Amino acid sequence: MLLLDRERYVAGLLAGLDAYPAYYAHMAAANAAGPAAADLTPPEPADAATLAARIAAGEWVVDLRSRRAFAAGHVPGTLSFEHGTDFTSYLGWLIPWGTPLTLIGETPDQVAAAQRDLARIGIDRLAGAASGRPEELAGGRPLASIAVAGFAELEAVRHHRPVTILDVRRAAEWADGHLDGAVHIPLHDLPARIAAGNVPPGEIWVHCQSGYRSFIAASLLQAAGRTVVAVDDDFTRASGAGLALAAG
Repeated sequence: MLLLDRERYVAGLLAGLDAYPAYYAHMAAANAAGPAAADLTPPEPADAATLAARIAAGEWVVDLRSRRAFAAGHVPGTLSFEHGTDFTSYLGWLIPWGTPLTLIGETPDQVAAAQRDLARIGIDRLAGAASGRPEELAGGRPLASIAVAGFAELEAVRHHRPVTILDVRRAAEWADGHLDGAVHIPLHDLPARIAAGNVPPGEIWVHCQSGYRSFIAASLLQAAGRTVVAVDDDFTRASGAGLALAAG
């Protein structure tokens, strides 16, 4: 037996979440309308010039490769969303709804798999796709790269030069314990903070709980012209590396 009306029930349910993916707001109408056949037509191929133009126009060009491969070399201005179990959650969470999206993968099969996954959350209209080696997709431009480190390297570097430690975990994770002196900007708030110029200046070392979100954040920051290092490490090892923790 239901004791609450729908509006109060939904309000109470959402109140228990510290954050939830932005695409949830758009899925309600889609679910109410009932399922429709997803459009899995292969997107238009995008060459190096097209990719560069879309990035310059502020569109999202997403690299599906592993985060370490992305860090080693990628088309400048692309964003790292490693294709895997967390892919749709974080891409659907962060991309402004309706923003043209182009996918870059190692192979056409990787792009097709990502397209199928995105269709499940209502993103089934891609602006384009490309696959192959990043050197080819950059069209002769130098590749960009992102430095990668662990918590031990973070502990060492902070004694030699000033760096900003950026924690992009959710509020509940931060409250359970965080690095003393770190700046907290949850990943889902980071694009807006970057756009508003409201991210601390200087060199940024960004971390999350295990590394996946660090690379998303690092790619967003690098695309905005910031100097960034992605911490690819498990947060449970931070204290053992000598970094002091704070609570609350």
